[in-house]
Amino acid sequence: MYGLIYADPPWPQSKGNFRQSRPNQNKKLDYKTMSVDDCFATMEPFFAQADEKYNVFIWTIDKFLHETEQEMKKRGYKLHARFVWDKENGVAPAFTVRFSHEYLLWFYKPGKMLKPVSECRGKYTTIMREKATYHSHKPQCAYEMLEDMFPEAVKIELFARDKRLGWYAMGDELECN
Repeated sequence: MYGLIYADPPWPQSKGNFRQSRPNQNKKLDYKTMSVDDCFATMEPFFAQADEKYNVFIWTIDKFLHETEQEMKKRGYKLHARFVWDKENGVAPAFTVRFSHEYLLWFYKPGKMLKPVSECRGKYTTIMREKATYHSHKPQCAYEMLEDMFPEAVKIELFARDKRLGWYAMGDELECN
């Protein structure tokens, strides 16, 4: 059914330490998180509903980059590309360096990759630049790139926060918006 599976898992993450500049901020994120195992268990049924040719795109951060790649490898997927989202801002944990990027990983099963339409081959780079808006909302340029590359694919967003025209969506925050 699905030619494109796009996921932004709620990785087991917190906001970090308290800061004097924000004494009322708690450490929990504004949404429920899940263990890595639970994130993949939630995605599994959608992988099973994929078309003959399909791709999986998963958002991750440095902390879960290698684990995400290993979990997908265990499921028979190969990594095709790591897109880097330059958010042009970001957090500075422990007041060291500013983490201003996230990764969008493109996975496929050998012999089952859905290729981009011919007019998009070579059109995009692995760097996306778009200022982050608010916590955990992904850049519009990522959606636009995927819609351009795979216009005929049936698309689903897992762990979605908003509905997008032309996409199926699954997420526990959809009712809030």
